[in-house]
Amino acid sequence: MPFSSLHVPPAGFPAQQAYLAVELPPASAAEKRCLAQVRRYVLVHAHTPDLRELAGAVKKLLGAAYEVGCGSAHIWVKRAGEPERLAIIADRLTTTYRDWFEPQLPREATASTSRNPHRRLPIPG
Repeated sequence: MPFSSLHVPPAGFPAQQAYLAVELPPASAAEKRCLAQVRRYVLVHAHTPDLRELAGAVKKLLGAAYEVGCGSAHIWVKRAGEPERLAIIADRLTTTYRDWFEPQLPREATASTSRNPHRRLPIPG
C-alpha cells in the first residue's frame, strides 16, 4: 500500500507510531474478528502525524455496537453502554498499554515520572 499524505509528519514533529492494545478479553468470536481488523488497519497506518485521525475509520470498522472517542493523543474504544474501556490506540513512543492477555510489567520496570504516584521525581530547591 503506497504512503499517502497522511503518513508525512508536519515539519518539526515526528510521526506517531500507533498501536492497538485490547484491554479486555473479546466477548465473542465476532468481536475478536472486528478487533483483528482494527489491529491490521492500525498497523498499516502506524506512522501518522496525529493518530486521532484514525478514529473515523476505526468507528466505521467496529460499527454501532461500539463507542469510539479521542483523548489528547489517543483513541479509546468501549462497547456501547459499558463504562470500561475495551481497547486503546496510542503512540508506541510515549505509552506502554498492554493487551489483556500479556503479563504486567514489574513495578520497578515502569518509568519514574511525576505522574506515577508511587515514585515522584524530586522537586529542585
